[in-house]
Amino acid sequence: MKTKLIALLTFCLGMHIAMAQQNTVTLSGRLKNFSNQEEVQDLSDFQTLNRPTAERLITTDASGKFTITFNLAAPNYFRIGRNILYLSPGDNLKVVIDKNDGTKGSFSGTNEEAQRYLCNTPYPKAGSFLEAGDKIKQTPKETLETIMAAAQYRKEQLASAKQISPEFRRLEEARIKADVLNSFAMVAIYANHSKDIDSYPAVYILSFNNLAKTIKSQYQHNFIDASFMEMVVYRDIAKDLISNALENADAEKIADWFMVSDLIEKMSHESDKDRLAKYDQIIEKIKTPAYNTAAKTYLQGLLQFGKGDVAADFTAVDIMGKKVSLADLKGKVIYVDIWATWCGPCLAEMPSMDEIKNKYRDNKDVVFVSLSIDDDNQVDKWKQSVWGRKANGYQWQINRNKLTAYNVTNIPRSLLIDKDLKIVSMSAPLPSAKELPDVIDKLLAN
Repeated sequence: MKTKLIALLTFCLGMHIAMAQQNTVTLSGRLKNFSNQEEVQDLSDFQTLNRPTAERLITTDASGKFTITFNLAAPNYFRIGRNILYLSPGDNLKVVIDKNDGTKGSFSGTNEEAQRYLCNTPYPKAGSFLEAGDKIKQTPKETLETIMAAAQYRKEQLASAKQISPEFRRLEEARIKADVLNSFAMVAIYANHSKDIDSYPAVYILSFNNLAKTIKSQYQHNFIDASFMEMVVYRDIAKDLISNALENADAEKIADWFMVSDLIEKMSHESDKDRLAKYDQIIEKIKTPAYNTAAKTYLQGLLQFGKGDVAADFTAVDIMGKKVSLADLKGKVIYVDIWATWCGPCLAEMPSMDEIKNKYRDNKDVVFVSLSIDDDNQVDKWKQSVWGRKANGYQWQINRNKLTAYNVTNIPRSLLIDKDLKIVSMSAPLPSAKELPDVIDKLLAN
């Protein structure tokens, strides 16, 4: 009896582990020309609706090698650097990805053929098949032919991919159509900046639109489908698609996405909790359950910790290796600039940080903390950066995981804390912002 019980428990444990693995994705391999931290970025329609998380944060060793496992409930598009990935629950994929060239990605493991196909995915923000304007030709006719030839080539590539799921094929067929429509829309932008076209931009654009009119109409026909919203390029053209849609359930879902996306953008810049709480009434107008829930969850996250709350304390190390904490600075106005040596925009803010520190160098009631989130194995690089710039003042380093209360996923980012150690802003003006001195002066006057 005892033996049977042990066998049953072992079987149940094995089933539990197997089920858990079916709801996760494991990625491993090597990242080239990346910093030592890189996010597996969600590209779905919830990309901007969910609050940032460090769950899919890759940390590499000195040679760029890594392994990461994260939860995934359903197939979804993600991005690492320039490479788009289509991942499904249970996937185990080994990758080699070069940040400087997305076409050189190497993949082996589950659904590897889908990843190889995605290596040549056009960039929506670069005008898809226009390739940031490089494919704008001398005449409108040549530009149209170039776009359609690129689309045909992608169709042929997709047709040659055999080991892919029907759903992935369906989505990618839609992506090609969306990329064509996006290319048409972006001709106006690139023609206005091109020196190689054979007529005035306005004439060129009008001629192109007339030539593309029939194809555009064909591609837009019956193309309103909310399931395509998980692709960035479809979201870029969706507002145009639904502009004249009448009593279409998918169009209503798409309209809800634009509504909640706009709400979240506004909420993210609102630090007053009383004003934030009023957004709950607006969110009730969102009919699509998933989007409604996402907006409510985002709002609740902002209400739980933010302006007016006592700042969550943390312990860091200073440039000499001494342990220091935020609470040590209570009684002063505290400006925290969160940065890393691998963050270009952060480094661009450093001259402004020096200027603002210099402006208040004689005021003992305000302190400026440069808080690096370089990994512990990058401490030497952090010190070299500080010493090389001859940066003065509070120079601290901390592991990003110790800042969970502040939800630090994107930098540069600044915090502003008052003399009572209460949060003034979770996203304060950056050092280069013109309004920063006025904000600080107001706190000092209190």
